[in-house]
Amino acid sequence: MKLLIPAVAGLLLASLAACERTSTTVVKEPPPPPATTVVTAPPPASSSTSVTIEPQKPAETTTTTRTRTTVDTPAGSATERKTTTTTTK
Repeated sequence: MKLLIPAVAGLLLASLAACERTSTTVVKEPPPPPATTVVTAPPPASSSTSVTIEPQKPAETTTTTRTRTTVDTPAGSATERKTTTTTTK
């Protein structure tokens, strides 16, 4: 048993050393980047543009009037509430 352990260790080291000598590493270089071509577009032909601006329309105006009338009567007071809304375009 005492001879078996050193023998196995020696074979293991010999096999590892043999693997190191026979291994091959292949390194591939990356391909060169493709050539870049910059193309500029010609300026557009001159053209005439006609723009018509319409005058602003007046905004709608909304007026709200609230009226409250209170009348005292012998039975108590009575209140009338009236709301009037006027929209002008």
